[in-house]
Amino acid sequence: MHTRIERRTRDGRLGRIGVGAMAARRTLESLVVLLVVSALTFFLVNVVPGNPGRNALGPQASAEQVESWNAAHGVRAPSPELYLDWLQGFVTGQWGTSLVYGAPVFDLVMERFTNSFWLGILAFAIMAPIAIGVGVLQARARSARVDRTTTVGLMVLAAVPDFVLGALLLVTFGVVFDVFPIQSGALMSGGAEQRLRAMMLPALTLALGTVSIVARTTRAGIIDERRAYHYRVAELSGVPERTLLTRYVARNAMLPTVALLGLCFGVLVAGSAVVETLYGYPGLGELLVTATQKKDTAVLTAGVVVTGAVSLTAIAVTDVMVTALGPWRSGRRVIV
Repeated sequence: MHTRIERRTRDGRLGRIGVGAMAARRTLESLVVLLVVSALTFFLVNVVPGNPGRNALGPQASAEQVESWNAAHGVRAPSPELYLDWLQGFVTGQWGTSLVYGAPVFDLVMERFTNSFWLGILAFAIMAPIAIGVGVLQARARSARVDRTTTVGLMVLAAVPDFVLGALLLVTFGVVFDVFPIQSGALMSGGAEQRLRAMMLPALTLALGTVSIVARTTRAGIIDERRAYHYRVAELSGVPERTLLTRYVARNAMLPTVALLGLCFGVLVAGSAVVETLYGYPGLGELLVTATQKKDTAVLTAGVVVTGAVSLTAIAVTDVMVTALGPWRSGRRVIV
C-alpha cells in the first residue's frame, strides 16, 4: 500500500507560487539595488585619494596643467545633476570616455567583461561537477574515513586565500612543470587554444576557491533528505537504493546546492580582481582596480553596475528555478 505525502506551501495550503510574479518581483528589486549601488559608487569614488588629472599627466605636470586638464575633461565634485546626467547616458548606451585609457567606456568595460565572463564559465564548469561529486561521495560515506579525510581537505582548501592558492598553482604549473603561462594577458590575443591555456590557471584558482562550500552544502542536503519520513518509508518498502537516490533524494537534496551554484556563478562570471591581477588576466576585475586607483569615475561606476547586474541576474534566475522546482511549492503529491 502506497503512502501519499503532500508537499505544502508554508501556510499549509497546496498550491504553486507564481513563477512569473517571482521573476517580476526579483527584476524590480534588482533594478532598485543597481540604482542605489550606482549612486553610492558615483559619489563615494571621491573618497579614494588621488587626482585624475595628475594620474593622467604624470608627476612632472604642473598644478596649472593638472587643473586645466581636469576642467577640460569635466572632472568636478559629483552632484545630483551630474549623476542624473551620467545615469541618462548609461541607460542610452553613452557611457562616456575613460579618463585613463582615453577609450569609450562602453567598449572598454564590455571587452573586459567578456574576458571575465568566459573565465567564469570555465571556472564554473570545473567547479560544479567536482564539488557535487565530492559532496555526494561524502554523503554516501558519511562518518567513514573517506568522509573525514575529505572534510579536512575541504577545510584546508577553504582556509587558503585565493592569492596564496593562485601563487602555489602558478609556481607548480607555470614554473616547475611549465605547462601553462605565468602571465595570461600575452596569449589572450591568440587563437582558441592559446586563450584556453591562458585561462586555465586563473579558472582553476577560482574553481578551487568555491569547491568547499558547494561540496559541504551538497553533502548536508543529501544527508538531511535521507533522514526525511518519505525516504524512510520508501526504504522500508524495499525500494532499491539507486531508485531512492535518483527519485527521492536528488531533487529535494539538490535545491540548496542549486541556489548556491547560482550565487557562485554570478560571482565567478563577474570577475575576481585578486586572481586577475595575480595572473595578469585582462578581465573586468583588474580593470576596476586600476579605475579605483586612478579615480576613473566613468569606468568604475559602469563596471560596478555591470558586475552587480550579472550577480543579481544570477541570483534572480536561481530564485525562480528553486521556486519552480521546489516540491513544497509545486502542489504535487509525491508517491512513496
